[in-house]
Amino acid sequence: MKKTEQKVLKFIDDKNLIGKNDKILIALSGGPDSVFLFYFLNKYKRRFRISLGAVHINHKLRGADSDNDQKFCKELCERFSVPFYTINKDVKSYARKKKLSLEEAGREIRYTEFSKTAKGNNFTKIATAHNCSDNAETVFLNLIKGTGVKGLAGIPYQRGNIIRPLLILTKSEILKYLEDNGISFRTDASNLQSDFDRNFIRNELFPLIKNKLNAAFEEKVFNASSLIRSFSNQFEKIIDNAAGEISEFRNGRLKISIAALKKFDGEIAGYIFKVSIEKKFGISLNFKNLKDILSLIQAQTGTQIILSKGITALRERNEIVVLKKKSEREFANAAVEIRSGQTVKLNSKKFSIVNSVKLPLKFSSDRNREYISADNIEENFLIRKWKPGDRFHPIGLKGTKKLSDFLNEQKISSVDKKNQLVLTNGGKIVWVIGLRLDERFKITDKTNRIFELCLK
Repeated sequence: MKKTEQKVLKFIDDKNLIGKNDKILIALSGGPDSVFLFYFLNKYKRRFRISLGAVHINHKLRGADSDNDQKFCKELCERFSVPFYTINKDVKSYARKKKLSLEEAGREIRYTEFSKTAKGNNFTKIATAHNCSDNAETVFLNLIKGTGVKGLAGIPYQRGNIIRPLLILTKSEILKYLEDNGISFRTDASNLQSDFDRNFIRNELFPLIKNKLNAAFEEKVFNASSLIRSFSNQFEKIIDNAAGEISEFRNGRLKISIAALKKFDGEIAGYIFKVSIEKKFGISLNFKNLKDILSLIQAQTGTQIILSKGITALRERNEIVVLKKKSEREFANAAVEIRSGQTVKLNSKKFSIVNSVKLPLKFSSDRNREYISADNIEENFLIRKWKPGDRFHPIGLKGTKKLSDFLNEQKISSVDKKNQLVLTNGGKIVWVIGLRLDERFKITDKTNRIFELCLK
């Protein structure tokens, strides 16, 4: 057994990448790495007790060369009686449509199609041919462009059902093995050009480092990134626990206690934000995002910042609230008229006033449904945003109160406070909608008519 094969076998066993009876879909481009992976898994499929298939994505980027890559992969699979799946995708059009670079577009397409093919044909795992040299390129690229711990952890050897059995091998080891065994493969001429960032690192930077500093440089980066990945995984568990203790996610809003957050070092607090927000809202945060969010700890109440994809972080009195701003427009400043017996639309909800109802035998806890006395009341009502100077008589209390003070006492967030609606009749506030009725409109034992107010 060759030394190169032994390295891969040991890596697969150590990382438990392949299980008995796995059905593995090989991502086959026709290049040296994927061809090595194809030959290797075919050679040892009885040892692992696995079955194989291969998928090829034709990106339509290099004309006849792309078609010849596809033909090469098809013929290779036919020779070994391996089921072959091919997908043709116009990467340039996809990149323009999604406003991505060709590299980003190609990656999105590949993983989407790999997943579809695997799922549609009952493959348990997808094997890609990323190697040790690819890992070093990724670490350097992330470091140069700015990254956190995860970026320095490099390419994971497994992510979900995607496995990368060749991460232990350098490109040089793979090429030597193919040469020694007379195995042919396809060469992508575009990889020899240094136009793309990754190609520049591979073709210009790494040869200098290996020649001048350390020939085994890629292996050293792999060892370091493996240690960082292990540290990162443990660190994430600690952060997850801390985030769970000091944050709360409810109704699409993430609330993080400022007092609890201050107990952590600035960098740790930043990671708590990062993990919490990325998990709950599915976005990626950069260093600027984290710096801006952390600045809210010392900011005034009501200060807010906009993150990516419409996510807003807001400084409240005792917490920082993160939420996704609704695409619908805010309720207009102008009042909306409504008569008893009518229903009006308020953005995505409806508000209704129902005539002459009987009180329910049992009141629900729904704060968006209330009952008022309809005696001595005008038929016309107004719904509007509250404004400074508004006063009302909260039911159950003596005397009137400034509505602004009432909202503060109710600990209404700045974003909700700004959009708080009130129902008025004859210039008086009847209902701070969803919060409190006015004492002057409550039902008594002398009430003859009743209105039901409902927001749904």
